[in-house]
Amino acid sequence: MGALKTPDEALLRRARALDPGALAEIYERYLDGIYRYVYARVGHQADAEDLTEQVFLKMVDAIPGYRSRGIPFASWLYRIAHNLVVDRYRRAARQTLELHEAVEDRGPYADPHGRVEFSEQRRRLIEAVQQLTPDQQQVIRLRFIDNLEVGQVAGLLRRRPGAIHALQHRALNSLLRLLRAQQPAEERVGGGRRG
Repeated sequence: MGALKTPDEALLRRARALDPGALAEIYERYLDGIYRYVYARVGHQADAEDLTEQVFLKMVDAIPGYRSRGIPFASWLYRIAHNLVVDRYRRAARQTLELHEAVEDRGPYADPHGRVEFSEQRRRLIEAVQQLTPDQQQVIRLRFIDNLEVGQVAGLLRRRPGAIHALQHRALNSLLRLLRAQQPAEERVGGGRRG
């Protein structure tokens, strides 16, 4: 998936005037990304669909007053999604947002051996991600699961892009260290580097 294209000022001006065509274009442009973002956090299709719909209803309510103020439109929209997910978890009295193991495997593995190997790698990755700090987990999710750009993540988390780069760097280094520690000893010792 390529980077999300920021709506141009003309489209935003029409959307702020509640032009149905402009609102529909924004909806089409961001629907898949917002849905994936929400689903990765709630892990249930019906809840994700419901929350995604709420994001766009809130967007329609709030867009007449939207002003960029240096924050990309996508970050503003993802902030709405983030707030709705947090509200849902607060209402459900849950403590953490987790990377759910219920996300479907969609790898192009036709043979059973490939599926087993992929599932094992995926399990190890999820275990390693869950050992990161909450901030590191969130940056990994936003950057590599939701495919957000550093600027969008910075806007969403209300941090500077440099801080996001540093956090991402620390998270990836920790993840690499954790994954290496999970490797069976024979792979580490036997020069098990695969290319």
